[in-house]
Amino acid sequence: GNGTGTYDAPITGDSNTVKSEDKIQNKPSFNFFSTSKPDDGEYAGPKADSPIVILRDPKLMLFTAICFLFHTANGCVLPLVMQSLALEGGRAGILLSGCCIILAQLCMVASAKVCGQYSIVYGRKVLFLIGLFTVPVRCLILCILISIRDEAGSSLFLNALILSTQVLDGVGAGVFGTMYILVTSDLSGGTGRFSLTLGITTAAMSIGGTVSGYLGEALAEDLGYKAAFVILGIMACVPAVMYLFFMPETLPSQIQAPASNGISAMEKIDEEQESDEPASNYGIMA
Repeated sequence: GNGTGTYDAPITGDSNTVKSEDKIQNKPSFNFFSTSKPDDGEYAGPKADSPIVILRDPKLMLFTAICFLFHTANGCVLPLVMQSLALEGGRAGILLSGCCIILAQLCMVASAKVCGQYSIVYGRKVLFLIGLFTVPVRCLILCILISIRDEAGSSLFLNALILSTQVLDGVGAGVFGTMYILVTSDLSGGTGRFSLTLGITTAAMSIGGTVSGYLGEALAEDLGYKAAFVILGIMACVPAVMYLFFMPETLPSQIQAPASNGISAMEKIDEEQESDEPASNYGIMA
């Protein structure tokens, strides 16, 4: 104390505290416009590309547009199928409309598993095109089945056939949901901006699905289900054709495995991962 009732902090005279304050970097870690060059004494290793550089990538912008257009055409097909079955299927229509989601989810899991195994063997483009073209084929089949139902009348058999088109929905969703992450990873390779790139493509998908909800219901209300499926099928051809003719193969050639050795190579990797696990884990599992 100094006799006035106040407390004065002791002066330690530690020079390390002053020196540590000099090392604090006041510069922002996120440079939006360009990748800044390190100053003297700063980390001189590789740095991530700036967001502007990422947004200027033509392949990423093309793929983002494809994601948006695909979900704009595909997002409302399932609700329209469920409505069609519920309205025209009688007492069994509600049950059939509920089975639409179950059947699609089962097929989606299976197709996602296949894509995970064979994407490194056959590349991204072939598998991705399968997923993209499932929507036009599905809309064409739905248009034919609904035309037959309008002429011959509703029956359980026709409604079951309409329900079976959800197999294509599951295949398309499983392929797209798996492959778009892999393609995004390929496009962002070496940039250090995978999260940013994935956020761009995912945002495009979400916006497309939102637009699709209103667009599909408006078409069905004004033109009917048959015309709605025709228009959505034509719209779905646009991203498929864009990917077919303008999007290159994104899988690096040094990563792609031969078709004859693809499965054996993956099994070898799985065995190596299992052998690297600690022995204690097996004891716990036992």
